[in-house]
Amino acid sequence: MKFEVNEVKIIEEEDGFKYYGIFDKDNKDWYEELKKFDKDTLKVMYNKDTHLVLSTNQDASMIAPTMAGDVVEEIPFQAVEIAPDNYFVDGKIVKLKECETIKDGKIVFNRDFKIEQIKKELSELKTEHSEKEFVYKEKYLQRNRELDKNNLNNIVTMMMATKKATFDGWKFKNKERTDEYVTLTMQDVLELSKIMTEQTTKAMHTETVLRENLVNLSDEDLKNYNASEEFKKLWES
Repeated sequence: MKFEVNEVKIIEEEDGFKYYGIFDKDNKDWYEELKKFDKDTLKVMYNKDTHLVLSTNQDASMIAPTMAGDVVEEIPFQAVEIAPDNYFVDGKIVKLKECETIKDGKIVFNRDFKIEQIKKELSELKTEHSEKEFVYKEKYLQRNRELDKNNLNNIVTMMMATKKATFDGWKFKNKERTDEYVTLTMQDVLELSKIMTEQTTKAMHTETVLRENLVNLSDEDLKNYNASEEFKKLWES
């Protein structure tokens, strides 16, 4: 037994009493049809488009379809956990797995959701690789942070304005990871800026290539996609 709401309208009786009438496409009245459901079955109310479960009860009179598109269907009785993420598909109450959606009443792989998920991972990897620490002059460790790049640009401007040949007190970490303050020449400053820019550009390029390639991957490839491995592979190539 199944009832799908097609129309909800106000009914006024001769004595002036008004109530909401609920009808299917054949103009059958819900309040009459609910009497035809088996007493021992589980009645499931769900939305016909999303298949999201809205209510369940063994007693059909306790189900309240009030919107066009509400569907009440009976299935063999089973204990059902009340949860906001229950769906009714192919006569069963189910929960969607990650990256699943419902299309034409069937559970299918949600490509768009998975691609957006991967893009988020790639964006995080881009930031991680862009800011990655590098070794300068084989003994100094330098993070590629936006703050440091801005400071280097400011130092160039200051050195040109004051005609100073060096900048005293740039802080590196040495290989023992303790702070070491170093005097930089203009060439050092420009070289550091170049390394940082190239590293940032490489990270952005790697992310862009991988993002653009996602649309060409099969569903199976997307399901098994390892963003970290793919980023590393292209980064090191």
